[in-house]
Formats: sequence, structure tokens, C-alpha cells
Amino acid sequence: MEQSLETFKALDPVAYLSKFTSSNTRPSSRPHHTSRKTTVLPSILTRNTHGSSLTTMGNTKIITGITLQVGTPSPSQPKSGEISIDISFSPLCGNQYNVGGRVNFSEYNVGNKSSAAISYSDPQSLESYIRRVVLSSEMVELDQLCIAEGKAAWKIVVSCMVINHDGNAVDGILLGIDVALKDLKLPPVKVEIVDKNPVVRFLQEGDIEEDADGSSFGKTLTFQKLMVPLTVGFFQGKMLVDPSLEEELLCEGMMTVVVDAMSLHHDENQSGDGNGMLTGDILDLTKSGGNLAAIEDIAACVQLAFGRAKELQSILL
Repeated sequence: MEQSLETFKALDPVAYLSKFTSSNTRPSSRPHHTSRKTTVLPSILTRNTHGSSLTTMGNTKIITGITLQVGTPSPSQPKSGEISIDISFSPLCGNQYNVGGRVNFSEYNVGNKSSAAISYSDPQSLESYIRRVVLSSEMVELDQLCIAEGKAAWKIVVSCMVINHDGNAVDGILLGIDVALKDLKLPPVKVEIVDKNPVVRFLQEGDIEEDADGSSFGKTLTFQKLMVPLTVGFFQGKMLVDPSLEEELLCEGMMTVVVDAMSLHHDENQSGDGNGMLTGDILDLTKSGGNLAAIEDIAACVQLAFGRAKELQSILL
């Protein structure tokens, strides 16, 4: 029986998935609106990073590490630092990824994959999207990265490596960035003038008390917001939350909603029982592939995203 199912799946994957979704379930036995088990572990790379995390969503695993550089802030924003995002996929994720973590299109069989499925597995496309979401969310005020106004500021380099890709890498990457940024500790430094030029000196433990005046001590960042994403795949009119890779490749369209976990509250005006509907701030909403989404579908995805944020509050906050 198991062999015949695998044959059916190989010969007609669309019909195979449709057989499950028409019965309101999925090949993994998950309900349509249920995410995979999610875990986040901070501080997994303590030697060469200033903040790190390991995010696991089902079989999708992402390692995130943060390194620091010192640069000169722009004249228009003399107090602001910078955040850079780099995303790559391990070659272990499939032969379509080269050793540089990018797509090797000569080995990439597009086949019947939708444009949404292709963009959600393309590191360059994801990198552009993730960078836009992180910066536009304003979860970190860049003024916190100032070392000396107009002279020096931190540049945070966030590197994300997908080490096992089993679908919905975008949610795992954003959650990994959340945890790595919360794990980040800026080292203590002091700006000195050498030959009329500012030089940033890293302080040792014995120097901190002596050079206390005007120093930037090791500190964590303060967050005004916290990104929680939820990606939904659209397959034959069904909404599949947190799609696995085999589902993602067959979905006609994808939608990712990013909400602020720190803004969640119950709107009592929406309910007469005193509890109210869960609501909050939407940081980003992106639709890729497929037909135009109905307003009812968008509203349902947003409400599912608020529920996802509530679910993950205990491990993120």
C-alpha cells in the first residue's frame, strides 16, 4: 500500500496532494491551518559571532549568525548604524544550490513549479524581500548602533544559512533573525583621536572601569517591535499554512503576512463576550503568484498570522 502511494505521488503529485486537501488534511496529517512544530535556540555560535540562533520548523533548519563591522555613518544620518542581510542555501538542500549558496539554474528543473514556488526558494529573491521587511519594520532603531555621532557606528551583518530546506524558508529566516538580534551583544568600545582621525578601540575587561567616561559598553538592543511571519500557500482554493516543500512546489500562489508580536491585543468592539478578536499591527503583507486574492482570504491570512504570533510569544519575548 505504501509503495502504491509513493508511485501515485511520483506520477501525479497534484492529484496526490488534492486527494488529501479535499478531505481537509495534508500528507503529514496536519490540518490546513496548523503550522509545524517550531523551535528556536539562541547562542549556538559563540566563537565567531556576536549573536546567533538555530531555527527549526519541521524539517526546515536555518542557522543565523551576526558579525559586526565599524563604519562611518552618512552625513544625513550621523547617529545611525546599518543592518545588512545575507542569505544562502546549503548545497545539502538540493543540487540546484551551488557551494556559494545560490541557485545553479543549469541544474534547476523548473518543470511545473509556480512562479511563487520558485521565488520562495531563490536566495536572491528571499534576500531582497527579507532585507526590505527587516528595515521597514523598524524593529531596531538604528540610532542604537551609534558609537560616536558623525564619526563611527556599528554595521550589523546578519548571515542566514538554510541547512535543510523542507519548505517555507522565509518564515524560518525571519524568526531566526528575531532571535539572533535579541541575542546580539555589542562589545565595549571607545573612540580615540589618532593623527586627527577617529579610531575605535575595543576595550578589554580591565579597561572598562578605567575608560568608563565616553565608552560604549557591551549592551543588548532595545526592540520596539518583533516580527512574526506566517506564510500561506494557495492550492486549488485551499489555504495551507506553513507549507512543506512538496506542498510549496505545487501551490499556485503564496502569501506572507508579517505582524508585530509586541502589539497584540484583543479588540473588545469586535465581540460581545468581553474577549474580543485578536488584533495588532501588520508590518508587511506580500502575495506572490496565482490569481488576485479575495479580500476574505487576505483577512483570514492576517487573522491566522495574529494567532501564530500569539503562539510564538512565549519563545520569542
